[in-house]
Amino acid sequence: MDGETDLFGNPVAPLPKREESRPPINDMDLIEKVLRSASRIGFVLVGIREDVYKRLSNDEVEKVPDHVDVAVHQLIEARWLEIGSTHHVRYGRYQGSARSVLVPRRSKQASYRWEALANPWNTVETERGRVA
Repeated sequence: MDGETDLFGNPVAPLPKREESRPPINDMDLIEKVLRSASRIGFVLVGIREDVYKRLSNDEVEKVPDHVDVAVHQLIEARWLEIGSTHHVRYGRYQGSARSVLVPRRSKQASYRWEALANPWNTVETERGRVA
């Protein structure tokens, strides 16, 4: 018997994986925002389709918009994000397991560098009137 069975021994058909391919995201602002959110807030992957949810608290999560979902999966495939261990989470009235999304050190450093390049003037310097 190769497939999974339910409590009564009946075969259970697995849920279908995503059929549609995810279009590539070329919006660098979105990619930077997703990397910052992954570092600060945190994401998890829920279910066989690996839908992306953001953390609201230690165990409560909320579904992200589709464009963020696509960007997270693109960053995972490009190895800018990694999949971690399994955690128990709550989403809506449901509970279940989810896999955490980890941000490697090199991705965090690149995100900090991009953020600094986007805002080259220090806010303290501009407040004093020293604009280059």
